[in-house]
Amino acid sequence: MTQVAADPFPRRIEIRRGRRRTVQLTLEEGRFVARVPERATGPKLDQTLEQLREQLWKRLRRESVWTDSDLTLLAHGVALDHLSDVDLPPWTVRFSRRQHKRWGSCTFDGKSGRIRISAHLIGHPRWVIAEVLLHELIHLVVHDHGPVFSALMQRSPDHDRGQGYLEALE
Repeated sequence: MTQVAADPFPRRIEIRRGRRRTVQLTLEEGRFVARVPERATGPKLDQTLEQLREQLWKRLRRESVWTDSDLTLLAHGVALDHLSDVDLPPWTVRFSRRQHKRWGSCTFDGKSGRIRISAHLIGHPRWVIAEVLLHELIHLVVHDHGPVFSALMQRSPDHDRGQGYLEALE
């Protein structure tokens, strides 16, 4: 049975009132923001916001990676899809909460590798995290960013899109 990730978001929802007819809930910089009609109040609004919050969380949970075990599964999938012909050494992968300046890192001691992915990527789309994983997996066998590294990165159809996404986050 797969472990369900705990909802990492605060319970508080910022409410922005305006001239509109519907209620909309979005996730902005790690917090929920609700755009609601000017006169909407009371328990019905609270119930609607809670339902929208649950729906949004379910969608985010499907579209991203939230735990180290999910990250490991994704990494094995990336290795199988893009590097099946490359002889990768044994490796482990996990999220790192101490990594603030890099999206990922790879250390290799000659026998096995350790890949760390910044916890700041938790909740971002799977394909973005997969691009960072591919980058670090390649570093297990290619230590620079030369032509061999670039050729292996180009195996991913999301390479340019992922690079643009990460640059926009910075």
